[in-house]
Amino acid sequence: MSKKKWLDSSRKLSAPVTLAAVILVAVGSLSTAAIAVESSGGVTPQHPQAPSHTVVRWVVPRSQISAPILPTAGGAAYGQGGFNGVACPSANECVAVGGDASLNGVVSVTSNGGSTWTQGETVSGSPALNSVACASTTSCVAVGNGAAAYSINGGVTWTTVSLPTADTSLLSVSCATSTSCVSVGVTPGNNGPLGGALLITEDGGNTWKSPQLPAPYGAVGSVDCPSSTFCVAVGAQILVSTDGGSTWSNRSVAGGTGVLRSVSCQSATTCVAIGPNPSVAQDSKAAAFEVVTSDGGATWHDVTLPPSSATLDVIFCYSGGSCQADGSALAGNAAPTLASTSVGSTWSTVATLNTEMSAVSAVSCGSATTCVYVGSNSSGPVIVASSGGVAAPPAPVSALVRRQKIDRR
Repeated sequence: MSKKKWLDSSRKLSAPVTLAAVILVAVGSLSTAAIAVESSGGVTPQHPQAPSHTVVRWVVPRSQISAPILPTAGGAAYGQGGFNGVACPSANECVAVGGDASLNGVVSVTSNGGSTWTQGETVSGSPALNSVACASTTSCVAVGNGAAAYSINGGVTWTTVSLPTADTSLLSVSCATSTSCVSVGVTPGNNGPLGGALLITEDGGNTWKSPQLPAPYGAVGSVDCPSSTFCVAVGAQILVSTDGGSTWSNRSVAGGTGVLRSVSCQSATTCVAIGPNPSVAQDSKAAAFEVVTSDGGATWHDVTLPPSSATLDVIFCYSGGSCQADGSALAGNAAPTLASTSVGSTWSTVATLNTEMSAVSAVSCGSATTCVYVGSNSSGPVIVASSGGVAAPPAPVSALVRRQKIDRR
């Protein structure tokens, strides 16, 4: 996988994790950090012993190739909470997870397709949550900065659990069944570079273990398991499992590709992965990276995305065959939102969402025509529901607003 230049930005460390989920980009004039890049310097990141509200600057060394951004644009940031992930197991039920202004974990749930939301409960002191997966309307698993949690009542209440690896920031989770889930992320290396983290659970998120992995493997930012046996994880490389996550193999793309930030599978044979393009700093017409497989991950080929799509870093493919790709605004322009009815082969621009959000951190579709987006606009964190491609006005984010007011007194 080709190396890209990485830059760094500052974010608060989330206790108890000494490696923050904190590498954001300052590329060009992005309105929000959207693209990860590799540092041109060889500086090893220091692991500070910092109080909970200290802002720390991280520099990613040259030897760290293609680590994904942590987290995507539009999500939780220190000083302003937000949602990093959303899962809709049905057209009506959805669960959104993220962090408040102090990067404590927050959860909101809806039972009417995103029109109204209520605050779920998390264990006191839970760190920010980056991703959530719901195998059913009752069984959900969420992961974040140094912890994981599970719910058996659709996200209303949660139980947090410990992880077997220290200083792990989990960025994505996928659950093929109510008991079997795979989660991926990053962990610090002994000499500075961010390494990959990949964990599996076979009991609904109560306990986690490390599977057999090819060595070496780099940072991983997204995973999707469309069946109980087939899983794909992407980031610094493409990893494929055909036994439910117990063992994994590296896959390559002919001609190479850039950083892959998000992957979604339409079936156990067809998956689409995308990643932002750092060259947007010099070329506003640059396109994001995309690769597709149609043979269960055995081979991958690249697809040319439309111009000015460089900030795309979120994708969701519904089992009916359509896909939705989203990103963040560039230089005051509307956030790119693309739709494909050919499983990532051809794309068209979707304009209905652009006026509601400047950055999308995650999207989930409970049906072929009903989707929920979490992210931000100029006024802060928002949740937008879309029915039949028509976006509703942003929904109130009461859980985050309430927590932010408490933290800022």
